[in-house]
Amino acid sequence: MDVSALKRDLDGLKVDDNPAIVQQKSRDFYWYSPVLKQQLDHVTGDLIVTPRNETELIRVLAACHCHGVPVTPRGSGTGNYGQAMPLSGGVVLNLAEMNEIKSIAPGRVVSGPGAILADIDKATRAHSGQELRLSPSTYNTASIGGFIAGGSGGVGSINFGGLRDFG
Repeated sequence: MDVSALKRDLDGLKVDDNPAIVQQKSRDFYWYSPVLKQQLDHVTGDLIVTPRNETELIRVLAACHCHGVPVTPRGSGTGNYGQAMPLSGGVVLNLAEMNEIKSIAPGRVVSGPGAILADIDKATRAHSGQELRLSPSTYNTASIGGFIAGGSGGVGSINFGGLRDFG
């Protein structure tokens, strides 16, 4: 991977190559499993890129595609068991700053992937008295993008089913 060429293509975007930050953002709670701890302890990305909007996100993905660089999307990193770790290095796509709550309507909310579940719930309650049906143990720190990508459940799953259940 030609990191210098990729960084040139990403000029003006928020890019971090500090090894300590890259390692931190390359991890989730994989170490819960002693087997995965041994298998994944060495895994790290090469760069952290943090787009602020869809235009920047498209630019990052286009540059990575052009250079053949693997991309690992990342929410707030509360997932378990290595679900979003950069197994092949490359760019860790930090979506935390894409956290805008764009619209709220009956039965739905549209937000960026980095919006925190607790913030979405607070906004929907204030707007229309609605609430999220499922609340994971990481409710105050988990992003909606990671929550949906992981197919998680949580408090509410017994009454309403899992995230992929109809209704």
